[in-house]
Amino acid sequence: MSLSPASSALSASTSAELACAEIWGGNRAINAPIHLPGIRGWVYSLPSVGGRGGDIHYVSLCSSGLLSRFCLADVAGHGEKVARVSSEIHLLLRRYMNTADERCVLTELNRRLEGSELEHMTTAAAASYLPPVRMLSVSYAGHPPGWYYRRSDDSWQRLSAADVVTSQQQPVNLPLAVDPHTSFSRRRLRVRPGDRLLLVTDGVLEAPGRQTRELFGDERVGDVLMANRHMSVEELAAVLVAALVAHTGDPELSHDDVTLLLLEFVRGPRAFGLWEMLLNRVLQPLHLLPAGRTGIRRSGLS
Repeated sequence: MSLSPASSALSASTSAELACAEIWGGNRAINAPIHLPGIRGWVYSLPSVGGRGGDIHYVSLCSSGLLSRFCLADVAGHGEKVARVSSEIHLLLRRYMNTADERCVLTELNRRLEGSELEHMTTAAAASYLPPVRMLSVSYAGHPPGWYYRRSDDSWQRLSAADVVTSQQQPVNLPLAVDPHTSFSRRRLRVRPGDRLLLVTDGVLEAPGRQTRELFGDERVGDVLMANRHMSVEELAAVLVAALVAHTGDPELSHDDVTLLLLEFVRGPRAFGLWEMLLNRVLQPLHLLPAGRTGIRRSGLS
């Protein structure tokens, strides 16, 4: 079953396959598979006005070929300022590519956006994954919590933000560009092969009904996930998009930018660990890394 785009504006499916120290993504329309060490997934993004939208998606792989990072952001507005925010996220993902804690990206991005000419309220979700220890961590900046599927339970559940206790009355997990002193919590969990993570933007949750204008909402997302939980990530992404189209009655989904990122955690390459990390660190700066060494290839998307 292939993922049929809800709009002809979507680019052809181009696999997001990264080499070490690379970043892939942007704010253009896309539906594409994702292949990273220990991860298989799908990203779907459709701007409501065509061209570049206010939703931003990025995937990165560290210089050791081990640590993957995912960022989904929803900027209030469109146009040049969104492109500038996208560039800031790209810059920070590269700067902190080898740092395991994704909160550093959100903290620095919040500082750079607040009080600057780029001050547009932005929600964001950032996740990091380290395959050798199967450790996933997720942080939110005012963004809708994702959904997590545990294969052992055969069930999808909301993945809420981790609780945090601060010594002062410090704001926690606010959207970006609201308060420069905001801190961000970090939910960490050990994954198993077959577990999945879904992140979406408001364009999914706030899709209006064709007649009643009732929003698609969290409950309908959960129902779609549970009813189709044994499908492949490609099939499940397609079913979720189809459910949005059916709910809105609009094949173009023109109500808002719509983006979803669906990941499945799989077994990584054999012996993918310290030796691979050292090899990648040595060869990648010298441009000697053999093609396909980590099973990844640059897509060329921006």
